[in-house]
Parts: sequence; structure tokens; C-alpha cells
Amino acid sequence: MKDDTKSSELVVPRLTINPDLPAATQEMLRAAKPSDLRNPDPAGRDGIWSDLAVPLRWETAIVCACAITFFNSAGPDSPFRGLLWPAVGIGATWLVLMTSIPVAGHLMTRSRLRRIQEVRELYVLDADLVPAAGQLLARAGHAVAAVRRSKVHRDDYLDRQRNDVVLPEKEWEIAEMLRAYSRVERSTPTKATGDEARPVLDAHQAVLQTALGGIERRVTALETYAEQTAEADRRYAELLQIQQISAAGAELLELLARSVRDDLAVAEIDGLTNQATTVADAFKAALAEARESARALAAPTAA
Repeated sequence: MKDDTKSSELVVPRLTINPDLPAATQEMLRAAKPSDLRNPDPAGRDGIWSDLAVPLRWETAIVCACAITFFNSAGPDSPFRGLLWPAVGIGATWLVLMTSIPVAGHLMTRSRLRRIQEVRELYVLDADLVPAAGQLLARAGHAVAAVRRSKVHRDDYLDRQRNDVVLPEKEWEIAEMLRAYSRVERSTPTKATGDEARPVLDAHQAVLQTALGGIERRVTALETYAEQTAEADRRYAELLQIQQISAAGAELLELLARSVRDDLAVAEIDGLTNQATTVADAFKAALAEARESARALAAPTAA
């Protein structure tokens, strides 16, 4: 069980997306407004006629009336005489353009909302989760991010390609289960209305806690993997540092040979080599533990 104080400091992710969705759809979801993600209902938006009426405001009518009056009142020698109908044509063109812009935007918005509505079950919002579920998802996301930031992952000591596929899948599975749990918890009464209902409610809540405990075991498995990856990272950093020191072994041997016997110098270099071997063995062991944890993490999927 993880420290509740630590987990309470984590920020619940605003949006968790099914990794199987096309990349374009995922980008659309990330760029969408929170209100559109919460309620992607195209039917609830203003109709297209409201967009058509945008340029048809009273200010437009006043401008058109003033223009017509100006051209009609122009004298016979005025250069503006006879320009009424060309001006009307220009005004009509402007009106069509000003109308088409909001209409096109409206149609694009409705199309985007329809797509979001189609995939509503394929993403989870922070608002979909009760507090306990939100914290579990935050812990899972934190563990996944820690693994993918690690140097042993980036340098492909932990099968980076597999991690890049499996870890988002695990995070999504947890998010989906936590959303289902949250829906049931929100629909469950917090207090029994009578003696007959109390044992039924208690049993229901016990099952809920069992379900949440099962999800938390998945989160803990991810956190264990992240911890073992961090240990492998530390061993890897030690190994690189000792290799860097050992790389200067020839110069060090020459330096030592000037001041002490050759056999003592060789012994010193051998000591550095043994240290490098020890750290390398520890690094290999840490990697083996991390890989074993990754295999255990994939076991529920295989089942």
C-alpha cells in the first residue's frame, strides 16, 4: 500500500485517452474545450439559422439605408450618380462572405462535436472519477511517466518499444475500470434508510471496496515497476561513471608507475576494474528485476 500523503499530492490527469484511437482523434480531444469534452452534444448548440443572422444586425440595416439614401440623393453631376446598383452588388457580396464564415465554423464545430460524442467512452475525464479513483489514476500515470522518463528505458535496456505500447494500455485499462467504479459509487446511497436496507447496502459497499482494491493492486504493480526502473537507473549511472573513470586507466597507470612499483600500479588498476565489474553485475541484476516486473505487469492481459 502506498503512502496516502504522497498520493494526495498528485494531480489527477485532466484527460486519459484510449491509446488505440487514431492520432488525429487524440489530438482533437486534447485540443477540445473542457465543456465540449464533458457534454459533446451537437443538438444542444444553437442552430445554423442563428449563424446566418450574425451579419443581419440592426447596424447593418442602418449602414445599408444610409448608403441607399446617399446614392439616391446625389445630383445629376455627382460622380456618385449611377453607382447605387454596383454598391448594392458589393454589399451583397460582403453579406454573403460574412454569412458563410460563421456558417462554415458552425458546421465544423458540429462535425467535431459529433466525433467527440462518438468516442465519449474512449476517454476519461477527471470529472468522471470520484476522489479515491482519481488519486489511483494519478498514481498510475505518475508511475508510467517515471518509467518512460528513465534512462534505461530511453536507451532501450528495458525493451522501449514494448513499454511504449504496453504501459499506455495498462494506464487506459485502469482509467476505464476507475470510471466504471466511480459510476457505481455515485449511484450508491451513502446511508441506509432502514434496518432492512442496511445489510444490503453494507454488502454492496464491501463489494465496491473489493473492486477498488483489485484496481489498486494493478496500480501498485506499476509503481513497483517504476521503483525497480529507478533502481536500474541509479545502477546505470554508477556504471557509466566508473566506466568513465576506468577509461583513463592507461594514463593513471603511467602516473602511478612514476611514483611506485609497477606491480602496485597494476593492482590499483585491477581494483578499479573489479569495482566496474561489481557495479555492472548490480546493474544487470536491477535490469533483470525490472524486466521480471514488466512480465508480471503483463500477466493480467495474458490471462
